[in-house]
Amino acid sequence: MRKPIYKRWWFWAIVIIVAIAAFSTGGDDNDNVGQAPDTTQNAKEPAPAPAPAEEPDIWTKAGMYKVGTDIEAGEYMLLSNGGTSAYFQVSKDSSGSLESIITNDNFEGSRYITVSDGQYFELRNGKLAPIEEAPVQKPEDGVYKPGMYKVGRDIEPGEYKVRPQAGALAYYEVSKDSSGSLTSIVTNDNIENEKYITISEGQYIKLNSCELSK
Repeated sequence: MRKPIYKRWWFWAIVIIVAIAAFSTGGDDNDNVGQAPDTTQNAKEPAPAPAPAEEPDIWTKAGMYKVGTDIEAGEYMLLSNGGTSAYFQVSKDSSGSLESIITNDNFEGSRYITVSDGQYFELRNGKLAPIEEAPVQKPEDGVYKPGMYKVGRDIEPGEYKVRPQAGALAYYEVSKDSSGSLTSIVTNDNIENEKYITISEGQYIKLNSCELSK
């Protein structure tokens, strides 16, 4: 007569092995119950902010330049350094003689000048930029300080009052272009008191030791 299966030794050995395996698996599952999944391995670092783009330097420093070789022919804006007086000169050759000078001037603030191929341009204590790239000049509290302004670009056409700065003999000049030649002058004057002046589109007005306001 055969023994019942539950009385055989190998039956209980199998039962014990299955029980141990079940206990071990159940313990691993319980350890993870109620825990949030670990996502640290998948988290991405935030992308760094892009560096701000640097604005191109439009200005050419003071020096002497041959037009057509060192700088292009055309119209330029000049700016004096730090509110001090600057000097420019346009010459027909590089001889250095007085006879070679086409135009020159001491100026404070801004100045416009047009140069042609083959000429020589010299600037001291200032910087220059092509008019297409140069900033538009804005008045301070409605007042235009000493400098040169292009009508229709920096200043609107119309009637203005010229006012000398305190204790200064002032000079203003209205020109039809920025060649710097005497023949381009429309009107000019030395003034000690306030004066009205009307300027038109395309003209230039230069202010020495005086201010301009509507």
